[in-house]
Amino acid sequence: MTLETDIALGLLQLVALSIPPIAVLIKMLRAADDLTWRLRKLSFGLAITSVISFIGTGAAVVVFLLGQAALPASLVAAMSLAVVGLVPFALFTGVLYVEHKRSFA
Repeated sequence: MTLETDIALGLLQLVALSIPPIAVLIKMLRAADDLTWRLRKLSFGLAITSVISFIGTGAAVVVFLLGQAALPASLVAAMSLAVVGLVPFALFTGVLYVEHKRSFA
C-alpha cells in the first residue's frame, strides 16, 4: 500500500471511532437540565457540524480509494453505505435540537 492509501484508511478509522463518542455526548446533553438554551443550541450546532464534517471526510476518502484501485462493486457499495449511514445520525441530531428547542427555549 502507498502512504496515501494508509492515510485514507486511517481517516476512515477515525470517522468510525468518533461517531460513538458523539452519540454519547448528545445523550449526556439531553440529560443535562442545568444548561441554558444558548449553550444547548451551541452544543447541538457543534455536534451537527462534527457529524457533517465526518460525512464529508468519509465521502472524500471513498472517492480517493475508488480512484486508487479497481475495487469490487460490493466493496464500493459497502464503503458508500458506511458514509451514507452517517446522514440519518446527523438528521437525528437535528430532530433532537428541535425537540430541545420546544422544551427549553
